[in-house]
Amino acid sequence: MNLEELQRIRGKLKATETVVTSPTGEVTIEDRHENDEKIVSNRRKKKVEYLKRCGFVVDLEPDLKVGKAMENVYFGSQDVAADLEILQKFGITHILNVGTGIPNHFPEKFSYLKIDILDLPETRILNHFPEIFNWIDNLTSVPDCENNVFIHCNAGISRSATITIGYLMKSLKIDLKTALEICKAQRPNVKPNAGFMKQLEEFDTFQK
Repeated sequence: MNLEELQRIRGKLKATETVVTSPTGEVTIEDRHENDEKIVSNRRKKKVEYLKRCGFVVDLEPDLKVGKAMENVYFGSQDVAADLEILQKFGITHILNVGTGIPNHFPEKFSYLKIDILDLPETRILNHFPEIFNWIDNLTSVPDCENNVFIHCNAGISRSATITIGYLMKSLKIDLKTALEICKAQRPNVKPNAGFMKQLEEFDTFQK
């Protein structure tokens, strides 16, 4: 079969649609057109559609609640990370992005540390604690500190909360229960996944 025949057959092919479900439950629909161009749809939009098909009630309102964990350390969702006005209101100078598929929205205005962490029970989020905690310590331990760190993932419920809880435990030398209560008082929907909770329990034991 020569090149011309291949091109003729290819020209008769119809656009195809591939549904890809990630381990985190996000659904991406890829459209491959006749010219072999692949268009990846908006992941968040498709996740909403997927959840609706599964019978979930989806809240489309942005989550703009900023939790203050301690002096100079804040946490929340990707919605806050994309809202320049709110970030400036809280005096944020540095942003820790541990979500998946979320860009650093304002690299010209803030300093970022980006670590892609999957919100899965088997993910060893504990392995990232040393790098993250050292980064935060270096920013907030200076005299007359004017640095403010914002920690976010996608929903601001599991990954960013786990990191914030761990940092509180280390910095304030408090136990898991107390750190979790502090975070829940700021953001009541905080809920590390089961695997992350077990790792926080490990960290709690290690800290004692």
